[in-house]
Amino acid sequence: MTDTARTIHVINRTDWLGLLAGTALPLLAAMFLYATMLATGVGLKSPAFYHLPFEPTGRLSAAIWVALFAFYGITRWAALRHGERARTAVRLVEALMCWAVIYTFIAGYASEFWFDVLNVGSLCFGLFVAWRLARLSRFVAVWLAPTFFWKVFAVAISLGPVIGISFF
Repeated sequence: MTDTARTIHVINRTDWLGLLAGTALPLLAAMFLYATMLATGVGLKSPAFYHLPFEPTGRLSAAIWVALFAFYGITRWAALRHGERARTAVRLVEALMCWAVIYTFIAGYASEFWFDVLNVGSLCFGLFVAWRLARLSRFVAVWLAPTFFWKVFAVAISLGPVIGISFF
């Protein structure tokens, strides 16, 4: 068995070792991604923060997303525990993780309009994944709650001034 096959086997286990591996790998990947972003400065400025009386640094966003990736890993593991019928749900959580990475790079360079569109699109995609997970198990879907609240917060910050609501 190759190292890659062994790694994939470990993250697809439904026991505690699988939980640790399935949570640690997305967490490490997110840490690497944000370390790269912090080192290069790519994607650290966000149009959503222009309306705030303070400008959160990329480090704050990175720390939040690193924690959220751990929840993605836990969600994926919890879905895996439902066996073969969870295949689509697991793939959707993986797609959500991939989208979070892509979104991070795109959002840093998007205009305010496209940033708002990206945030609403992310929220809708997250809601769709949560709905699919809830059909599998409500307990599994609950693990996406922190990412859902973060997306709602991002949409509220970015669209608040557009619709005339000031949050700060």
